[in-house]
Amino acid sequence: MNRDGFLHDLNHTGFTVQRDAFDIDKINELNEFAETINPERGHTKDKKWIGWNQIKDIENPKTEIDWAYYWTEQVQHPIINEMKNTLAQYADAAFGEHNWVWHVQDFIVLHPGMNFYRPHIDTPYRFPEFRYNQELLGLQFMVMMCDFNEHNGATGYVPGTHKYMFDPKSIQDDKSWDTFYADNYQQYTANAGSFVAWHPRLLHSTMPNKSDNIRRALLLHAAERTTSRRLSVIDPQVNTTIRTS
Repeated sequence: MNRDGFLHDLNHTGFTVQRDAFDIDKINELNEFAETINPERGHTKDKKWIGWNQIKDIENPKTEIDWAYYWTEQVQHPIINEMKNTLAQYADAAFGEHNWVWHVQDFIVLHPGMNFYRPHIDTPYRFPEFRYNQELLGLQFMVMMCDFNEHNGATGYVPGTHKYMFDPKSIQDDKSWDTFYADNYQQYTANAGSFVAWHPRLLHSTMPNKSDNIRRALLLHAAERTTSRRLSVIDPQVNTTIRTS
């Protein structure tokens, strides 16, 4: 692990690529497991949101919905536990040892024909009480289950935007953010078994999948310990009793 390089990328750019970190045979095994997991929420190709409560009423959500992309339910697997042991070194470097916990973990699945982007920021800063906090309160990891490139929708991001102070709600309401994102985003290439990590305040988006294949990745979110306790109450991904869609 290049600790200094990782922290420099995270602090300066808000995004880092760590290539070929995991054994490809285990990646393939985990990818086969991921294929068995149903959607839990996501967007259709016509940009309609299908939420947790709607999915419950659909018998075969994988096939009955024309998905652009979706997230699965939270997952457990021995290979994921091994990956977490490796990724923990990076979370320790970012937060300090024992000062963080794993918050959520799921797969994100991007379908061929997905043709739009949706710039946003992530937990915890998307919640009103955290939106202007300048401390590092979370860290998003994404492990590639296949090769990622510009053709199949590798994550786009605008370097340095984790240093901006803005209301996350404005990204949804003010379409000038779409123009800003389109004019300034970058993408990357990385082989299956690589991972990326980003500051959750960084403006980013899943990108169009112009290939003929599904693009799948494992998402893991590490949260600063005190922040995680609050998220267990206000984050509907964890607290199922507050889900409204």
